[in-house]
Amino acid sequence: MGDPINDFASGFSKNQLIGYFLILWAITFLFSAIYGFINLGDQSLFNMIIDGLWSLADLGIAGILVLLGVKTLNEN
Repeated sequence: MGDPINDFASGFSKNQLIGYFLILWAITFLFSAIYGFINLGDQSLFNMIIDGLWSLADLGIAGILVLLGVKTLNEN
């Protein structure tokens, strides 16, 4: 029996591992943006604007990471 992590990783190509990592990383930014939008109502106007822009940036980053991940997964 080998190392479980190496056994798991050997079933995937390098591009697949990178693609799935990018997609999972994008999901963390997506959840951060959702939390930011939900939390907007509890703040002053200035903080609401800054946090709203920050959440929009999180959504943009998530979109870019998903596109990169999908492109990496589709490469042969």
